[in-house]
Amino acid sequence: MEQPSHNMPWQKKLFLLPRAISPRELVLLLLLALIGIVSILGIIRGISRQFSVPVPAFGGTLREGMLGNPRFINPLLAQTDVDKDLVTLIFIGLLRYDGEGNLIPALAETYEVSSDGLIYTVTLKEGLRWSDGIPITSKDVTFTIDRAKNPQLQSPRRASWEGVVVEEVDERIIRFALKKPYVPFIENLVLGILPYHIWQDIPLSQFALSEFNIQPVGSGPYIVRRVERDTQGSVIAMTLRANINFVLGSPYIKTVKALFYQTPEEILRDIGNSTIDTVGIDATAPITPTELSALVDDNRIIYTVGLQRIIGVFFNQNSQKTLASPTTRKALAQAIDKNAIIQEVLRGFGTAIDGPLPPRIIVPDANEIAQSYNPEAAQSTIQKSKDPVALTLTVARNTTTLAKIAEMLKTMWEKAGVTVEIRTFERSDLEQLVLGPRRYDAFLIGEELIGNNPDPFAFWHSSQRAHPGLNVALYANSEADTLLEQVRAEHNPEKQKALYQSIHKIIKQDYPAVFLFSPSYLYLAPKYLNGVSLRTINSGSERFATIHQWYLKTDYVWSIFKK
Repeated sequence: MEQPSHNMPWQKKLFLLPRAISPRELVLLLLLALIGIVSILGIIRGISRQFSVPVPAFGGTLREGMLGNPRFINPLLAQTDVDKDLVTLIFIGLLRYDGEGNLIPALAETYEVSSDGLIYTVTLKEGLRWSDGIPITSKDVTFTIDRAKNPQLQSPRRASWEGVVVEEVDERIIRFALKKPYVPFIENLVLGILPYHIWQDIPLSQFALSEFNIQPVGSGPYIVRRVERDTQGSVIAMTLRANINFVLGSPYIKTVKALFYQTPEEILRDIGNSTIDTVGIDATAPITPTELSALVDDNRIIYTVGLQRIIGVFFNQNSQKTLASPTTRKALAQAIDKNAIIQEVLRGFGTAIDGPLPPRIIVPDANEIAQSYNPEAAQSTIQKSKDPVALTLTVARNTTTLAKIAEMLKTMWEKAGVTVEIRTFERSDLEQLVLGPRRYDAFLIGEELIGNNPDPFAFWHSSQRAHPGLNVALYANSEADTLLEQVRAEHNPEKQKALYQSIHKIIKQDYPAVFLFSPSYLYLAPKYLNGVSLRTINSGSERFATIHQWYLKTDYVWSIFKK
């Protein structure tokens, strides 16, 4: 065998090296070389990490559990929570909420309001496209609003657009004309826009029957990729993929899978066995805060989000003589320990209130609320009443949290000497059997007041006492009427704030209701879900307002390259 010599070129020495050592020595040499390479790579990676920062990366699947089955994934027809959730994921409006309850431009590039508050001019961003690639134009906007206003469609959004004239100025500019100033109108511009090219040939009589209500074309953060049905034809799951052309930025989470359930027990079971990752509830949900909190562990957390909703017991002053008395209504309010209800039923996930406006608008005085609980005074007033105080308390069926609250109210009132009977109705029957004929003594219900410019007019103005008005307390106060009309037209923030305070004060001193609390929205999620930033939302579906910023995957880049 040729042996390496001192005068031999190094290339030849390297070639002959395997022949000069034993196989065992060769394996050891290669192993040492491999260890050296790995060590060097580790050192390089460690140094890189010292100068790197984590950034969101594209990928992953988020599995969301929802109660109910979708029927109308359509901004003009959606009424159930599950439909509204999917509309938020698949559609977007001219404006959108940012997760803190503030409006930001979405499809709109800019909007201007005339000095008299009657004309709103909106300019669309350039290059907007539907999920099928067709350009978005002002024609889509005017078509959507025209359909919303058409009484034949019976859209739940119709009332918001009555009296509004919409004009297509050019392909990017839309003009809205109001008959009189109405500051809360700006909130209407969050309405999801429908694609004209998809819906133009569908008659209004067939709108609710169209397959596009389940296989929609939108421009939101996600696009429908797959619909799964059971043997009965009901939708049991939907797979959504990220819309990389989403106007507010391409979502990081690649896939959202929505799974639909018929009972809260099924949802709780599948969270427990990790079949689903996330679920959200509010005070009216069949799942209680106690049940959801029990699922928190080392891998899950609960996001607590402020909700623009008030929960209260509204008295029908026309139903019986005793409820027509402000003194009796005050006693009924004094008998209620609001903080006890929040702790026992909501597990602390709520804020006690003392008036008709949510905490975002009027910050409640905790000391005043605590002092307003006076069961002795309540009992004394009830005992002195000439007529026995007896009432029925109406509440929607299958709302576990509200049912427990109703039982606590009954107990507290009975301690004060009031006879109480709880009546429950299916949600689908409330409109026809309860709200329409105003057939109730006391009604435990929630009211949503949307945005930074909420409009309490529909709930408290005397003109709204008759159905379909929402003044379920049948409240009438001429001074309050005037203020409710003024605040709708007031653009000055300071004057608007003063008007809200006056409205709040006048209504609460008349005791048309027992204002109980503003609930939190609870969102159970895995700890590896990042980027969730929610402080205030108007409704549960708005938890998805910033979903394009959420992420499941992470990359590392040198800090100098981070945008």
